[in-house]
Amino acid sequence: MPQNMRPRIRVLDGATIDRIAAGEVIERPASVVKELLENALDAGARHLRIDIADGGMTRVAVEDDGHGVPFADLPLAFERHATSKIASAADIMQVGTFGFRGEALASIAAVSRCEMISRAEGEEVGGRIALTGGELERREPAPRNPGTTVRVSDLFFNTPARRKFMGTPAAERRAITSVVTTLALAHPEVRWLLEADGQPVLDLLPVDSLPARARDLLGATAVDNLARFERTEGGLSVGGLASRPTWTRGNRTQQFVYVNRRPVQSRTVGQAVALAYREVIPPGRFPVVILFLQIPVGEVDVNVHPAKTEVRLLLERRVFALVRVALQEGLNLRAAGPLAAAAVGAGETAGAPEGTADEIMAGLAQAEADYLRRHFRHDTSAPLRPGDREPAQGELFGGAASQPALSEPAGDVESALRPAPFWQLHRTYILTQIRGGLVIIDQHNSHERILYNEASRALAAEQGRIPTQQLLFPVHLELTPDQIQAFHQHREQLAALGFGIQPFGGQSILVQGIPASLKNWAEGQVLLDILDDLAEHEGAADESRTALLASYACHAAVRAGELLSLPEMQNLVDRLFATDLPLSCPHGRPTLIRFSLEDLEKRFGRR
Repeated sequence: MPQNMRPRIRVLDGATIDRIAAGEVIERPASVVKELLENALDAGARHLRIDIADGGMTRVAVEDDGHGVPFADLPLAFERHATSKIASAADIMQVGTFGFRGEALASIAAVSRCEMISRAEGEEVGGRIALTGGELERREPAPRNPGTTVRVSDLFFNTPARRKFMGTPAAERRAITSVVTTLALAHPEVRWLLEADGQPVLDLLPVDSLPARARDLLGATAVDNLARFERTEGGLSVGGLASRPTWTRGNRTQQFVYVNRRPVQSRTVGQAVALAYREVIPPGRFPVVILFLQIPVGEVDVNVHPAKTEVRLLLERRVFALVRVALQEGLNLRAAGPLAAAAVGAGETAGAPEGTADEIMAGLAQAEADYLRRHFRHDTSAPLRPGDREPAQGELFGGAASQPALSEPAGDVESALRPAPFWQLHRTYILTQIRGGLVIIDQHNSHERILYNEASRALAAEQGRIPTQQLLFPVHLELTPDQIQAFHQHREQLAALGFGIQPFGGQSILVQGIPASLKNWAEGQVLLDILDDLAEHEGAADESRTALLASYACHAAVRAGELLSLPEMQNLVDRLFATDLPLSCPHGRPTLIRFSLEDLEKRFGRR
């Protein structure tokens, strides 16, 4: 277009408008599944079957036994802003169903090849309607039992730019599984069957309670660590299940929030949950929460997001207080033990130590790293304190089945004043004197680097597999669908890291051995966290390997808040400086800070 010509305003054609609208509602195959399932539930379905191929990109089919669509209304079902949920603007704030915008089917049809077969209650025969890119191709009678089947194929065939940004089939399949899991938790009375590429992923019979459905989806181990909570106040009510402080996850994937039984994202509720647990679980850990909030329909706006995933609460302060108090009282969080009591196998460090750029070891030159290596190799011969012992070969953070007992530092004045190579500060940092200064080492970040390097060599078969420590009593774990998929995908790599795991039927596994270098097993929480991380990550083989290594190193490393004996500190430092990158953890955080004597003298006014 010539520079002196301005583009004119024009009205877009219908096909372009439909594709733009579809982009707001249909982001990926999981969006299709969500919209179709919500329509089916609004239609009173009690049996639902979802069939997908290639993560939903090739095919998504949803069958239900709801009340169906009358033959005469089939074309209207695919018209934009056509809906049976509302009749006027006054009804918008009174909606109690899942959908009402009237855009879902129209948006799906606009970017796919779509077919609906439906028979309404009271009609003798059903009907079929087929559309391609939103254009009607045929409408005809068709046999079917009462209910509806929607088949969607070649999603985004006419919007290739959108299609190329889709994830891998495995990633899209996980997103669909998450949608089905979220809806199934809220509807335990419904029969759910999810199949992917001809294989069953979920097969859930109707049950009569939320705990029973949660056991199907989250596993018996998780449910055994959940407690009920509920509270009603001023016309608002909240209730559900939440985990005790001793059972936490490494992310928020097992936090489910529903407003009037609609799955939503609510910042207000999320902040209330975080505040309720803030003083009883470590930073970086998250409780399992299945929370149902009931609000008068006129007090919640469900029309703030095209995909209906977000809501605006008109009584935010009251909701915030209600959720926080309900959790604190229902799980007795105010009387829970100190944070350290819940930290075993739980939290990450609160963050990297603060300091100036010159103090952060990550910014030191390689020559300085070599200097520190030489120091720790030759200058760590100070005598042990009373009660300490030399570690046996293979002990302390790896190699042996037995671990030394963690004991408090000696309390007598003489031993406290006796020179020692290491001191532990706040059970998080290791302090040691070097020639010309002081080094403060972060025990978690340092152990992460050690484990990452060892695991990397094991997966590369440079030094064989990491030794396995056999458990005296094997541990049975029930996994989520995403976790079991991640286990099968990474089974050989987990074995190379020292995990002895066998499938145990359905979505369960039997853990018979763990890596000998594993410091925090926590009855399986570490493995569940690793599988959660792997389930969220999808990429090339090298990226997947890196994700596994980083997750293993992070979750298996000694935590902030754990007491270490002098031999344990000595062993950790020795192994840190035996790695090729001792100055940072795999996530790029510094492992230590160095203060020179000059720095200290300046701070104390000596220079």
